[in-house]
Amino acid sequence: ITVGASGGIFGLIGACLSDIIMNWKHLFSDFVTEDGKRGRHVLVVIFLFLDIALNSLIGLTPYVDNFTHLGGMVFGLLCGLSTMERLSGDFFGMEENCYAQVKHIVVRFLGLIISIILIIITVVILLEGDGVTAPCPSCQWLSCVPFPPWESQGDKWWYCDDCGRVTAEIVESPTLHLQLDCPGGTSVAVGLETDQADREKLEDELPTYCREYCPDSIS
Repeated sequence: ITVGASGGIFGLIGACLSDIIMNWKHLFSDFVTEDGKRGRHVLVVIFLFLDIALNSLIGLTPYVDNFTHLGGMVFGLLCGLSTMERLSGDFFGMEENCYAQVKHIVVRFLGLIISIILIIITVVILLEGDGVTAPCPSCQWLSCVPFPPWESQGDKWWYCDDCGRVTAEIVESPTLHLQLDCPGGTSVAVGLETDQADREKLEDELPTYCREYCPDSIS
């Protein structure tokens, strides 16, 4: 479970997108906008998408959750489409046909229905989860990517696993080995030589042992 202010901020960004979508015709209409303002509206849209792209790239680093960002934006977009009031063309002296009015009602209805469905799905996934196992392990790359990809496993700048919190115990019987408690709850025995039993050195190398021997580490 991940919580943070960034999810709410992306929800506001999603609401801004819904406002732009619903009032697109007015924002970029020569009849409504004055000379020069249409270009400013285009810049606002461009900077908004650049902001989304930049924060999504930052979300590929550890401890920043892209699922919270993108989930907040999707819910903000859908809630905006279903609840936000669109500016009527009559306000600007523009006539609207029945097709535009029906389309607006359908969009609001679909936004509401999809929002409810997604909320139900999210609650079900949350209640069925154990708080440890990810509901979609293969989706982890959407939120974190080990970098740089061209470096070897031991030379990356950051990793996307829980091996930094792994624990272990040196066991001398029946043979000298390191009993490694993997992040997923499994335990793995790693054989050691006598000259490898330096406790401080082993503590520094625990993440490396975890990524090499633990079958359930995600990196």
